[in-house]
Amino acid sequence: MTRGLKDYFGVTDKSNVCKGTLLGLLGGVIIGGVTALLLAPQSGQETRADLKAGFEVGVEKAREFGGKAAATAKEKFEEVKTKLSKDAADVAEDVADEAAKEAKAKA
Repeated sequence: MTRGLKDYFGVTDKSNVCKGTLLGLLGGVIIGGVTALLLAPQSGQETRADLKAGFEVGVEKAREFGGKAAATAKEKFEEVKTKLSKDAADVAEDVADEAAKEAKAKA
């Protein structure tokens, strides 16, 4: 019933609205970028040089971020590994204590 009413009044689902908004935003960004490049007061060679420099800066920042992320992940891995080994040692100690108690009780 509600689907029929939505169709009658032209109401769309939220997911469709979000998809349309995202596509519109991306389309606007692309059209704006192309327009800015075409109407730039620089020559094509200068524009390409600027784009190349910006790309190189972006790549360098991505490498730095990747290095930091890898270092952080390695630190967290070591922390978890240390904690798990401590927990495993505690469990093993508890099991050994229980086994010793059982052995004394049987003896």
